[in-house]
Amino acid sequence: MRVLRQLASMVGIGLSLLPGALARERWIWARTDHFEMFSSASEEESRDLLVNLEQFRATVLSIYSLPRLRDPRTTVVVFGTDRQFDPFKPLYNGTPTDVAGYCIGSSDETVIALTTGHGFTAAGEIIFHEYVHLLLSAGGEQPPLWLNEGLAELFSTFRIRKGSVELGRAKPDHVDTLNHLHLMPLSWLFAVTTESSSYNEGVRQSIFYAESWALVHYLVCGEDCATDLPKLRRFKDLLALPDSVVDRSFREAFGMSYGDMEANLRRYLQSGQYFIHRDKLPVGDLSAQVKFRTADDFEQEVALVNLRWRVRQDASTAYRLLQLAQSRPGAPRPHEVLAAVAMREGDPEGAFVHWRRAADLGSENAYIYLQLAKEKLDEITSGLSLDYRMPAELTGQLRSWLDRAVGLSPNYLEAYEALADVEALAESPRLDVMNRVQGNLPRMKDKMRTLFAIAIVRWRTQDFVTARQIAVFLMAMPQVSADLRGRAESLYARIPPPAESPATPAPAGSAEAPSPR
Repeated sequence: MRVLRQLASMVGIGLSLLPGALARERWIWARTDHFEMFSSASEEESRDLLVNLEQFRATVLSIYSLPRLRDPRTTVVVFGTDRQFDPFKPLYNGTPTDVAGYCIGSSDETVIALTTGHGFTAAGEIIFHEYVHLLLSAGGEQPPLWLNEGLAELFSTFRIRKGSVELGRAKPDHVDTLNHLHLMPLSWLFAVTTESSSYNEGVRQSIFYAESWALVHYLVCGEDCATDLPKLRRFKDLLALPDSVVDRSFREAFGMSYGDMEANLRRYLQSGQYFIHRDKLPVGDLSAQVKFRTADDFEQEVALVNLRWRVRQDASTAYRLLQLAQSRPGAPRPHEVLAAVAMREGDPEGAFVHWRRAADLGSENAYIYLQLAKEKLDEITSGLSLDYRMPAELTGQLRSWLDRAVGLSPNYLEAYEALADVEALAESPRLDVMNRVQGNLPRMKDKMRTLFAIAIVRWRTQDFVTARQIAVFLMAMPQVSADLRGRAESLYARIPPPAESPATPAPAGSAEAPSPR
């Protein structure tokens, strides 16, 4: 934070990160439900790209369900020429790499950059591949490596043709590899990690990617995909369970052995018929809904400074963003990026200052509101007694941040978890909010802390039966941390025994307790 203040005092010097020619280009701007685009390409090209991205996202989600999806802010920057793109390409040994596009994801934001100078096909495959990884991560998924890469490779072939989407075009490099090399046993494929030689060494890496693509292609696009795709979804759900065993999960999901699946896959590859999945546009024709306007100099430069920092980590980024923040004091965007810069530099205090400023200015990034709430909750929740109640002012502030987060991103499960903690500590818990929290409980990765918050609210509203059930469940579960088990034991000791529980029903509107599973 000290460095940022020093830089702020130098604003009068004047510094721009933008090459002069780039600054003079006309840039246009548009926003859809899930993407914000800045473009120096033609409006027609830009609209086609934006529509493709929305249709691609919807296609992935319709085929591979992600019920826990939180959409991070996603900014797309489109350059009309490769010359414009050069200052924003990744560097290798100090020289811009020869890429047509890239996709970079972080917890606060995703950025996509590409040039239309050579058409969209080359950049599209790269961006679609990487965006699949980011969607899986944003959905709370941690699929095994073969599935992660297989899905990304399959979806990289996405196309819109004649009013429908197409998926599954054969990838020549993979086909050639599969025609000349033996498949690895599925037990080996499923065991590959990022540390494995099969993922990092030449020929082995080629067969890993090719076979991962082929297996996913067979299950998603093959002749029996109507039955195989649900089995794949079942397999990935079983793999996500804490006590999962791969071969047992495979047999349960597919009803066959590895050897049977390997034989099916070989027959599919030997046929040479790579079926193409075709379907109607998942969200209809969006072209008429995408409206572009001219981006002003401030919007354009913030977008480009942000992009350049994300890909090159320029040291002068913070200084220029402080200049831009002072030039338009009512804009949250420079503060959003300054917070990301501060976090990358190991300055959480500075990040909090900029998150707070961005929130006060009306930021539309749900991540920011959660970080503000988590920071405050972390300050007050350590070692609290069951009798602690938050001051009304703090409760109101935390609620406003978290309500805003779930309003912007309705599937933001971390925000619901934080809301449960707030209501458990508030003087008067909002029972309608706890109902919404509990409705999202089955989709949460770690349900235990939220269950404990529900138990506290139940105890406080004199629903002792449910509070006791949850406390007993938490005390018995082996994966519960020692700290949480101890807190559950303390709560259990405070609950009146069954004979003393009131016969009257729980207050109207109270959240229904989950059946522990």
